[in-house]
Amino acid sequence: MIWRRGARGPQPALDRCGDGRHAIRTARLVLHTPRDVLDVEIGAAAGADADAQRWFGWIADSLVAAETAAHLLAIHDGNRAERLRAFPKDVRRELTRPVVLPAPGVDERLLAVDPATGRVAGMSSLAGDDGGAIGIWLAPAFRGRGLGTELVAATALLGHEHLGLQSVRAGTENANHRCRGALRAAGFVPDGGPEQHTLPDGRVVDGAWYRHDATGTSRCAALPDSAVSRA
Repeated sequence: MIWRRGARGPQPALDRCGDGRHAIRTARLVLHTPRDVLDVEIGAAAGADADAQRWFGWIADSLVAAETAAHLLAIHDGNRAERLRAFPKDVRRELTRPVVLPAPGVDERLLAVDPATGRVAGMSSLAGDDGGAIGIWLAPAFRGRGLGTELVAATALLGHEHLGLQSVRAGTENANHRCRGALRAAGFVPDGGPEQHTLPDGRVVDGAWYRHDATGTSRCAALPDSAVSRA
């Protein structure tokens, strides 16, 4: 796992960027800005299991229960309304609230979807105001397939060709060889950083840091002309 420093048919995704929302495709994933709170919660559920938390160390109170995570991760647009009925009315109202698009200092997020099933395969984040720091995670059913490399590469692309960032960076635990391999396969190179890193739950681990530089940058149609460049 990479830290962030601090069916009846496939799920539709945006086919182009616009109105503050981004869309990216890779060989096996479609990625887009979350549409509503439910998208965000499904994305978070993808990294809530014990295997992921071995590397992430998120605060325990922020994690959903395994049963709830399984329910969320089975959602796709074909069964979305049906599965929402499992939640109380006030929770449903909150889950269907459109997300507030990122403002300065707020992470950009991409929801990664498997186009064959419409199920969420993972999520990534990118903090333009934190040196382009990225984080990614995959849902349990989608690990071990090499999709981490695609998710890393797509998030780097978001930084370079959608947000205009010259460099993006990522950190992971030194012992997480699978994650380090995904970073290298996506073109990241070792970068300087602190030898140790404190996870949100207080654990201190050995860190490995990487960066990806662009030969050129651009800003996509999702960003208003008046936006200030963060390159």
